[in-house]
Amino acid sequence: MIPRRRIPLEWGDLADALRAPWVSTDAAALQVAAFERAFAEAVGVPHAIATASGRDALGLILDGLGLVAGDELVIPAYTLGELVPLIRGRGIVPVPADVDPSSFNMTAGSVAARIGPRTRAVFVVHLLGAPCDIRGICALADAHGIAVVEDCAHAFGASVDGRPAGSFGRAALFSLEATKAVAAFGGGVMATTDEGLAAATRVRLAGRERREWPPVRKMLLKFAEELAVRSPAYAIAARLMFSSHRAGGFDRLYRRAHDRVRGTAAAFSGFQARLGLRKLERAAAARRRRLDAQWELLARSLPPRFVAQRRGDFGEPAFYNFVARFLGDIGALRAAAQRHGLDLGIGAEVMDDTAAMLGFADCPGAATAAAQAVLIPLYEGLSDRRLRQTIAILRRLAEELE
Repeated sequence: MIPRRRIPLEWGDLADALRAPWVSTDAAALQVAAFERAFAEAVGVPHAIATASGRDALGLILDGLGLVAGDELVIPAYTLGELVPLIRGRGIVPVPADVDPSSFNMTAGSVAARIGPRTRAVFVVHLLGAPCDIRGICALADAHGIAVVEDCAHAFGASVDGRPAGSFGRAALFSLEATKAVAAFGGGVMATTDEGLAAATRVRLAGRERREWPPVRKMLLKFAEELAVRSPAYAIAARLMFSSHRAGGFDRLYRRAHDRVRGTAAAFSGFQARLGLRKLERAAAARRRRLDAQWELLARSLPPRFVAQRRGDFGEPAFYNFVARFLGDIGALRAAAQRHGLDLGIGAEVMDDTAAMLGFADCPGAATAAAQAVLIPLYEGLSDRRLRQTIAILRRLAEELE
């Protein structure tokens, strides 16, 4: 079975994890500061502040911008649904702006249609590494006197006219989860050009305990998960976990398990900082060239009824995942793919229709994306041979499901 995703693990990471409990608190603090400086330089902003997670970074940004109960926040109608309760938990009202189903990104026009007298900010996502029309959205927000917050969880390394994603709005968030370009087994980064916001965020983080064990434990669990994925038994497990009547329940269980491992918000650890610095050095150049070349080959090789995400409309994309739309029954496609040894992600396993979650029925782009999006395996460590196998299986599936 060709799995839908793999985690780029290295034995050096494991060795570092075993040393982590013996690193002094002072040394860990210096390593975190070095990581923050390197990250800020990579994104082209004066301030990068390491946080417990990408979601933690979003909460700190919303609080720092002064959003309060009753304020409206425009969000994409197709994005990670877990962000909705985080926003609503603060009493903030999320208002979904429709997306272009070809790029999966919100547009300046869809944002304009949702701005009202209670709108205080726009939450912009560069989905799956594809830059959205950030210049157009920022111009619109400036005209209305509202803030822009960029979600770059998928988009580290993406740029618009040579300027890094994450440097356009008042603030941006990045995720450092295991599948991200800069993987530190948890954690996130809040990046900003706003001196006041940066200072206020550091004050909020000052009292947090720095604990080395939680991210080490998460890395060890990821090692175990990766060994399971590489096992021949994964083919059987995938058919059970992702069958038509079990997939939704398993996805919810998996997310809850990750929430438990993530635990309460703690200070970014020295172990994570050391991993992050190493991954920052590797996140550009060779990795991007190889993954972008594989992305382009897969996009060119898709059979009829598959439509790859359009990702270069507004800037230079960064690789995250390969998602295409399938113009047919995605459930039947996934079942047939499993029989051929290919594990695909569909529906909420890709992203969520947040408009439907919020009771809005006027976002056809999001509904189309949710009904047609298919995650096709492409990741760091996928060999060219496996990529050719994936293409061959997709072609057979297109013929079978015609």
